[in-house]
Amino acid sequence: MKSILIIIISSLIFSISFSQELNCRVSIVSPTLKSSPENTQLLDGLKSAITNIMNSTKWTDDIFQDHEKIDCEFVITVNEIKSQKNYKTTLQVISRRPVYNSSYSSPLVQTLDKNFNFSYELGAPINITQGVYNGDLPGILAFYAYYIIGMDYDSYSLEGGTPYFLKAQEISNLAQSSGGAGWASSDRNNRYWIIENILNAQFKQMRKSVYEYHRLGMDVAYDDVKGALKVITKALTYLQDVHARQPGSLNMRIYFVAKSDEVVNVFSEADPTQKNTVFNIVRRIDPGNIAKYQKIIKR
Repeated sequence: MKSILIIIISSLIFSISFSQELNCRVSIVSPTLKSSPENTQLLDGLKSAITNIMNSTKWTDDIFQDHEKIDCEFVITVNEIKSQKNYKTTLQVISRRPVYNSSYSSPLVQTLDKNFNFSYELGAPINITQGVYNGDLPGILAFYAYYIIGMDYDSYSLEGGTPYFLKAQEISNLAQSSGGAGWASSDRNNRYWIIENILNAQFKQMRKSVYEYHRLGMDVAYDDVKGALKVITKALTYLQDVHARQPGSLNMRIYFVAKSDEVVNVFSEADPTQKNTVFNIVRRIDPGNIAKYQKIIKR
């Protein structure tokens, strides 16, 4: 009986330890902050608290094995700490997903949030409660957790991330009355619009592109490079419709900050026709990276 109990308990521990969805690495830099033991203690405590909440929270009802966890990174730049608890910072959010049959991870999200301002006291728990807005720190962390998960699920099934985008939208809606920076609809470049856009029908082609690019393109490249390039080229054409409806949208900018280098690398060995097709697409919808995209046709 004792042996059976040990096996059961061990199985439960294994299940719990591999059930969370995120593998989030947190780093904190403070280039303008005075170097002192007190500030070091505050930043170490903040890093530990954020790492713990991101990686120990159960964000979905699905079970993730260790190798299935979503790889993401938070880079926090602390500009100011007032009264040891009011932080003025920026947050860079990065996420990737593995490509089937390879050691390569394809970037999905890379964005800089300039309004990551919050209150936090050393040693205090960060409480995240569904349907409740507990302040800017837990609210922003939960928002990006659901956005990262939503983008990941969208890359595996068509609009598969919708349930998680809706949870991020719920947080955004709850935050409207908080007065916190980054939630107001009057600013077209913030969290409100990230999630408002992705759920808007005008961005359906973008979500279709994300799915086909990754699941039907990148994931089959090991077995069929030419077929994969054909699918990825087609997936990029869908973005022209989004650009025509919403030129210069925040979501498209976020996406190409993550994908521009990959697009150049993916098509470096494509045939001349595909190179020209892709170059003409991306130079129109992402003109800020035109110098980078010129490498496609020069190779």
